[in-house]
Amino acid sequence: MTPNSGSYLDRVRYAELNAVRPLFPDSGSVLEIGGGNGYQAAMLKLWGLQVVSIDIDTQGVWAEHYFDVVGYDGKTIPIADGKVDVIFSSNVLEHIAASDLQALFVDMRRVLAPGGFAVHLVPTPMWRLWTILAHYPWLILRVMRGTPNGEGMVQPNVASVIQRRGLIGLIKRALWSAPHGEYPGSIAELFAFREQAWRKRFEAGGFAVTCCYPTGLFYTGYTLLPRLPMSWRRLLSRLLGSACKIYVVKPTTLTDQANKSL
Repeated sequence: MTPNSGSYLDRVRYAELNAVRPLFPDSGSVLEIGGGNGYQAAMLKLWGLQVVSIDIDTQGVWAEHYFDVVGYDGKTIPIADGKVDVIFSSNVLEHIAASDLQALFVDMRRVLAPGGFAVHLVPTPMWRLWTILAHYPWLILRVMRGTPNGEGMVQPNVASVIQRRGLIGLIKRALWSAPHGEYPGSIAELFAFREQAWRKRFEAGGFAVTCCYPTGLFYTGYTLLPRLPMSWRRLLSRLLGSACKIYVVKPTTLTDQANKSL
């Protein structure tokens, strides 16, 4: 795999994964949550790590699969207690309802080995803002050019979308940028994706944030300029904001909790 291989989305994920590479050990076990088409899991394996990737939907709408992603029931991670050195997720946590997310955090702590930690990439308010603004240009291009190529996903036709969402749902999606994750709407996500909000979720789930920084990559939720070089996206992130932030978290201990309560 190279930076130029795969779809537009794969290239973005490649760049994001390299942004967190210094955080990973030279060897050890990694659990990826929400593996999708397995692209990032395959990259982690190339680094010499032992990788297990899980996802609720192991088939998805991907045009190509890179790694054997294990099925996950959404309740219990299929790994024994204390067996994972690093947990990794990329643009996954925002798709999990609040109550389910806290249950997932409990199970993450269960499978982490002593001294283990987690690395999560999550969207920022700036990604949400620019995705809202990009909605109409994307819609115009979609009408003019049809289904875009190179997104790495099997694109549904209008009939299938109407069947799944209903005609009113399709009209709403056309008129306004739909929410990305498990939140009431796209405006609500401007607040839900703030750093303070993410920190509160991790803290409530029994994790302390040890490090937080932007990926330094700009993109929106729509494929407007799929061929734009990553070097340009890094430059744009300085002007328009980073699409994601990286959170490194570790389980809080009883001592940590006691010190905080004092």
